[in-house]
Amino acid sequence: MSTIQNPNEIAAATRRQRALARINRNIAESLKLNRRQFLCGSLATVALAALGLSGCAPKSPTADTGAAAFTPGTYEAVGAGRNGEIRVRVTFAADRIESIEADHMESRNIGDAAVRLLTENYLDTQALSVDTVTGATLTSMAFATAVAECAEQAGGDMRALMKGADSVNAAEPIDEECDVCVIGSGGAALAAAVTAAEAGKRVVMLEKMDIYGGNTNAGEGTLNAPDPERQEPLGIEDSPDFYYTQTFEGGDSAGDPALVRILADNALDAVHWMEDHGLVYEKEVFTAIGGLWQRGHAVEVETKGEQGGSYYVSCLMEAAQATGNFTLHTDAKAEELMVEGGAVVGVRGTRPSSGEPVEVRAKAVVLATGGYARNAELAKQYDKRVTDTMPSSNVCSSTGDGLALAEAAGAGLRNMELVQIHPLGDPQNGGVATFVGNWLGVEDYVMVNDDANRFGRADERRDTIADAILEQPNDEMWLLVDSTNIKDDRLEEIADLVAKGHSFQADTIEDLAGQIGVDAATLADTIEGYNACVAAGADTQITPGKELLGDAVSDPTFYASKRIPTIHYTMGGVCISPEAQALTAAGDPIPGLFAAGEVTGGVQGANRLGGNSYTDLIVFGRIAGASAPRDRLPPSVAGRFGPCGRREGRGGALFR
Repeated sequence: MSTIQNPNEIAAATRRQRALARINRNIAESLKLNRRQFLCGSLATVALAALGLSGCAPKSPTADTGAAAFTPGTYEAVGAGRNGEIRVRVTFAADRIESIEADHMESRNIGDAAVRLLTENYLDTQALSVDTVTGATLTSMAFATAVAECAEQAGGDMRALMKGADSVNAAEPIDEECDVCVIGSGGAALAAAVTAAEAGKRVVMLEKMDIYGGNTNAGEGTLNAPDPERQEPLGIEDSPDFYYTQTFEGGDSAGDPALVRILADNALDAVHWMEDHGLVYEKEVFTAIGGLWQRGHAVEVETKGEQGGSYYVSCLMEAAQATGNFTLHTDAKAEELMVEGGAVVGVRGTRPSSGEPVEVRAKAVVLATGGYARNAELAKQYDKRVTDTMPSSNVCSSTGDGLALAEAAGAGLRNMELVQIHPLGDPQNGGVATFVGNWLGVEDYVMVNDDANRFGRADERRDTIADAILEQPNDEMWLLVDSTNIKDDRLEEIADLVAKGHSFQADTIEDLAGQIGVDAATLADTIEGYNACVAAGADTQITPGKELLGDAVSDPTFYASKRIPTIHYTMGGVCISPEAQALTAAGDPIPGLFAAGEVTGGVQGANRLGGNSYTDLIVFGRIAGASAPRDRLPPSVAGRFGPCGRREGRGGALFR
């Protein structure tokens, strides 16, 4: 299996290789010098011995102090992380690394976890042999390189420091028993774990990477839900029925009606449940790109620009650990579901870092391993739009491992050919959040191609916009916003985005056109025409016209960001019932096996609405966590299954 590599990841690996090559050259040169010094010293010793003065010969420092000899002091170096510079300060005593400090803007639960794990490892082992924390490669390589450069400045024996274990974990065998074993550690996995653990069940979670949180950590965190308390003051009409209709029809009616019904009926309760577990949403809802309606709940973050998804992970992990019924094992890859008498009774696998075995026997297993948006072979196999150069917005763990596990246990798969290509991919990193205006609604967006002409609605479905971009020159577009709805608390974030080349800014449309390389007169005419449509209340500039019209693009500063299609989500996966129980292709429940989140199929249909992923994670994660311990169908939603779980009747609200 080959994993999709984004441009910034390739660049980071190249930087690391060059740094190591330079260090190795220095080591080789040092060895040559040491050999020459040894030969000269030996000849001098012979001469001095002849004079009876050998006791006055200088001693070699490395002979006495060994590999850990440093010139005491504090040294600094800088590495290029995912989100910017990582400034490292390392203090050395003569015989050890005393402290490591780092200033950085790396992502919550991903980059900051890598820095913490590596710092602990370096101080504990007094070696620098580990350079990668799985799940946070960009940050860990940059941090490791900077620390190594500090050690080199301090005169350390780099050859000796680079020897040793190559993993942050002391990976021992795992042999446990529990009520519920959860595979994965993202939003759906944690929602299931918290629900089961709070009900008094013993939960063991297995995560293959060194850090937990999965793709949930990297997402914006927008959760769609009809919410009268937030919508009515804004004059927005909404309901679970309307949400159901938009989700089902927005997925080309390819989803399971019962699953979509449950999603819609339980969405608001998912908001309240997350709030009960410490998550804070912003007071006003907005329309996410491809969301179709103003019902997106954005997370209130500490620092503007942070990924809201990481807050779900932090809140739910804290809640799980607070129960006293929860154990997390990272560096623990599930490779086989244990099946006895047709029922799933546990998990077998391996600790990737050591090869030690993993075996967890459980009354039920919840599969929440995410999608396959980083698996190049699968993505290209199922969607012919995917190319070798198309990036992915997902973290590197999104490789579809759970699909093979489920199939081997008899589960059916559905909608596997349905891959979501997000229209707002960043050419640098494949992500969908690094641009000025990411926090705004689509009503504030204007999309133009390299000819400076509008080509489509910004309030369309994601797949429709992405397909339209792939028909434009160079398969790219420019997303424009002005400053009308940008508050001062975003200015620092904006300056950083512009400095890193994610966005461009100018005081006039003509100047902005020059910066992004499009015809100034054409862009000015396009914006003038768009503003006239806003004033008239109807978009006649393109067909079909934009329906969600915001303000005119007339308030400097103006911003433009190049966007390209990026692999974002996979709608296909394991067949499940409304109780999140895995089903065979014929629709028969598999005892002991449940699934939730992106590893499943049937919830999103052929196209996921923007903001529906987190709704899915929490709603069906909770259902899996409630259903798994009892392994039976709740009477309130019991019904007749057809092939691959398509069920007659309504879903209903499960947690009221």
